[in-house]
Amino acid sequence: MTEHIAIYGKGGVGKSTLTSNLSAALAEAGFSVLQVGCDPKGDSCSLLNNGVPIPTVFDLLREQGEISVDSVVHKGFKGIACIELGDPFDSGKCGSAEIARALEHLKRIDLFEAVAPDFVLYDISGDSACSSFHAPIQQLGVSRVFVVTTADFMSLHAANAIFRMLERYGESNVPVPVGGLIPNSIASSFEESFIADFAAQTRTRTLGRIPRSLMVRQCELYGKTVIEASPISNQSYFYRRLANQIVDEFHSQANASVPLRPEELRAWALEWGDRIHALENGLVTDGAAI
Repeated sequence: MTEHIAIYGKGGVGKSTLTSNLSAALAEAGFSVLQVGCDPKGDSCSLLNNGVPIPTVFDLLREQGEISVDSVVHKGFKGIACIELGDPFDSGKCGSAEIARALEHLKRIDLFEAVAPDFVLYDISGDSACSSFHAPIQQLGVSRVFVVTTADFMSLHAANAIFRMLERYGESNVPVPVGGLIPNSIASSFEESFIADFAAQTRTRTLGRIPRSLMVRQCELYGKTVIEASPISNQSYFYRRLANQIVDEFHSQANASVPLRPEELRAWALEWGDRIHALENGLVTDGAAI
């Protein structure tokens, strides 16, 4: 059975790099993987293809008026099947609606049956996510949503917006469970605590912490994943651990997240602002030393 996984995240959090390393770790473990890049930049799969971009679904539709399984699927590292939807904005229509249309094209040509992978990973920008975008993905059988985040407020603000979108969509459709938040580029225990507290506030969880490392940047410059370019590095371990956690996720039950209302999110942010102020200024509150 194919497991469809949606990976959301605000632009700039390293979502595509993480997704490619996750695909590589799953393939290394013996699973067959299809990665579908839904970002308009069309660069989701480049690290699986030696840094070289692949033709996109939208480019092929504009140039040829039609697509086939052979024309849109490109094999990358360890046989990972790669697809890039590409830039939908040349049409002058809603980007999310056009990406939904591209996914419908893939379904129409029976691509998922032809490739028949163990896992399909959809790399989705959280900046443009909306219900019209998520609907066709769920129709393809998405059974888990993961949100990649860094330890900055705007990244968590975007994660909360994604949770709100999923909640609104679930009001009239079958809700898709959130597998959890994936903390990426983490540099300290404080950042872990910050994200973990947000997860607790939204009734979700964290998994697979990925530390900040120059190894990731170096491998990106080589056009490769860390799994391929530096397979025995410590950084590779973290991606492999995340892959194992996601595989195990399908043996457990996940619940829908509960997004914070705008006033709750603001109050939470102010509380953490006060904590950081106290930490930086060495303030001790009553009973803190007991």
